Amino acid sequence: MEIRELEFSQRSLREIDLIADYIEFKWSVRSKENFLKLLKKNFDLIESNLKLFQISNYKNLHKCVVSKQTSIFFMFDDYKIKIVSVFDTRQNPNKLK
Repeated sequence: MEIRELEFSQRSLREIDLIADYIEFKWSVRSKENFLKLLKKNFDLIESNLKLFQISNYKNLHKCVVSKQTSIFFMFDDYKIKIVSVFDTRQNPNKLK
């Protein structure tokens, strides 16, 4: 099995920055680092086994729950995995659309 290339949308990169900055502001640099490590672990999991993640209710995207507050939405084809959104679930779900 070939490894697909992981690609990030501009939106997902912006969301990662916003969530990480919020965590650092609200808690600490260490909490932010722990969040980023957990996010990386989940990206690795997506890369290694796409079948672990079910399709979500949004635009035929697959969903990976990182924590109670954060989910990764992605799509894939034979060549790449596109991270569409790293969504803070405390937001209005209509923002995902």
